[in-house]
Amino acid sequence: MRAQAAIDTKNVNQKKRISLRWKWTIGAAVALFLTYTIFSAILFVTFQQIMIDNEQQSVRNVVHSLSERFGQFYYNLTEEDVLSVLETEEPFLTPELPLLEESPLRGSFPLQTRQEAMVIRVFDQNGEQIYESKDVPIGFTPRETVQIQLIEEGVDDEMLSAVAPVNSYLNGERIGYIQVINTLSLYHPLFRSVLGAVLLAGVIALLFSAVVGYILAIVFLQPIRRLTEAMHIIEKEPESDERIDVGDGNDELTELANAYNAMLDRMQKNIDQQKQFVEDVSHELRTPVAVVEGHMKLLNRWGKDDPVVLDESLSASLQEIERMKSLVQEMLDLSRAGQVEIHYKNERTPIREVVNQTFNNFKLVHPDVTFILDDDLEEDILINMYRNHLEQILIILLDNAVKYSTDRKEVHVSVSDNWYTIQIAIQDYGEGMTQEDTEKIFNRFYRIDKARSRHKGGNGLGLSIAKQLIEGYHGKIWAESVLNHGSIFRIELPKIKEDSDN
Repeated sequence: MRAQAAIDTKNVNQKKRISLRWKWTIGAAVALFLTYTIFSAILFVTFQQIMIDNEQQSVRNVVHSLSERFGQFYYNLTEEDVLSVLETEEPFLTPELPLLEESPLRGSFPLQTRQEAMVIRVFDQNGEQIYESKDVPIGFTPRETVQIQLIEEGVDDEMLSAVAPVNSYLNGERIGYIQVINTLSLYHPLFRSVLGAVLLAGVIALLFSAVVGYILAIVFLQPIRRLTEAMHIIEKEPESDERIDVGDGNDELTELANAYNAMLDRMQKNIDQQKQFVEDVSHELRTPVAVVEGHMKLLNRWGKDDPVVLDESLSASLQEIERMKSLVQEMLDLSRAGQVEIHYKNERTPIREVVNQTFNNFKLVHPDVTFILDDDLEEDILINMYRNHLEQILIILLDNAVKYSTDRKEVHVSVSDNWYTIQIAIQDYGEGMTQEDTEKIFNRFYRIDKARSRHKGGNGLGLSIAKQLIEGYHGKIWAESVLNHGSIFRIELPKIKEDSDN
């Protein structure tokens, strides 16, 4: 029931899941559209303000021109005075600066005929209206200085109103007021045209950003899609050699693909090692089990009443059982050797002390063998390794050196400091190996002479355990040998940096 519920939940989640491609497309489209909108809004507001400023300048020019003309009168302004001024041919006023004296447009048209967007009102000194060029629903309030206001009567009814006092140049007295109203009849159509163009461009930008976002999603998610396809293939066939073609890229997705390929390579290697391990163990256990079974059948038939047969069968069976126990223990050691980075990454061991202790122990156990130690270390040095593992490695190598020594029973051990690493060498003068054997000697269950190795009590796992442990601590081990002249096993282990102790 739980498994079925988990499957149902997975199916529901898959149905509700939104593709990363669409998330990326929507995200890219929104980002691009928002960027366009912000910049468009800034440009539109700036353009609008420039247009308003131009219209205000136009109003200011008209007010200034009219103030100069009406200021030539001595008394309070009258309608006749206003008409006489406005019907005079004067230069065409625009939002730009006033025309120069030599301009060909000067004196070509009356003022009121050219300023179609302008409404002119004139008031006497008491604020009574004496002239209006066009009726507009805007009030009047006398001002002591020139003031321009934006009056909003609706979206399309914005107008500019400028009020200025008129003082006579002859006596300095107040003789009236001027109100110039800009209906913005040219500004509003242009504003609507620009706004429409911006909105249309916004729709196009939204569509364009969606297309660009979708294309970017396809391009950027291509490695992830290949990664997913490879995962599905591996899920169906765990032993498949399917890998992701990373190409020539050098980005994060390429790094992800490389990490995935490396992970698959390591998994495949572990699977191959596991299969080989099972096959080797099965093969190695088959012989002792067959021997024990044969002796048990022998005893069951007629050996129970024959003391000689009984003693021989029991002795052989016990010997094979001991071999099986040793084999099982070595297999456990080999399995644990692959986990040193997890459980023993912070261990510290003084290498000189351990080498000397192991060396003295072997001298004591094997008095018939000559052991020579060359210690080139000036002081004890710490390495990143569990003490028991270092002892186990040295015991494996020294035991092999003793076992395979022939006439010259002599073992040399040396330890030296090589800047960033510690080097250990164990040399014997025994049987030696061929070049092919030195390359395969660290493989599991590999024995140069299986009959002779079995006679000496070896299962072919010792050197595999040593190599697994050393590589787990980021070290190296290799063999140098000459057939019938002995072998040298060399170990290289990284030293602990001084600042790593802090």
